[in-house]
Amino acid sequence: MSEPGLGSANNDTGVPSPARNPSLSRRAFLTLGARALFLVGLGGAVRLAGGRGTVLRPPGALPGAEFLSSCIRCHKCLEVCPTGIITSVLLTEAVLGAGTPRLDFTRGYCELCMKCAEVCTTGALVVADAGSVKLGIAHVDPENCVAWVWGGCTKCYKACPSQAITLDEMQRPVVDVSKCNGCGTCEYVCLSTVVRSYVSTRGKGIVVRPLAGDS
Repeated sequence: MSEPGLGSANNDTGVPSPARNPSLSRRAFLTLGARALFLVGLGGAVRLAGGRGTVLRPPGALPGAEFLSSCIRCHKCLEVCPTGIITSVLLTEAVLGAGTPRLDFTRGYCELCMKCAEVCTTGALVVADAGSVKLGIAHVDPENCVAWVWGGCTKCYKACPSQAITLDEMQRPVVDVSKCNGCGTCEYVCLSTVVRSYVSTRGKGIVVRPLAGDS
């Protein structure tokens, strides 16, 4: 018979098995579970709020958390947008931000008409001077841009209404961030997804990204 506090002897060797401590096992399990939940929560926190710098908002939008707390998801801005570029953030993209308006430049571009802000009843969108609005900054993706990969395309350069895009010595587009207002015209007219449609994972050669701190 094994002594108190020791595990039962191994029938083959006579060596006692390690004593089991139920409380220790429970503590280890709870600690491991807490750490796992923390890591999952840490990664999901960004998705919960929609993240920082992940969503392009309509013109006149309040910054980050202020916008989320002011917007009532009435979708009036979606209804009045003349180019149809205002859509809703999906639940799979952000929990707290779900249903709030965002800009989708694959559908068109922003005319900065401010109609969306005019119909906003909560002040989440504020009417602003079109000349001072900066929705985001256009970024050229050298791996997707036709001009950078093959050459010959100047579509975004010719379409940019603010002359924020120039061409380098190789006739490739370069964005002047001081002039770019993020209207999305360049992204909308970009042909890379059409010209390079044989590569299903390819995106636009130029895309507008939110300003740092926007959400």
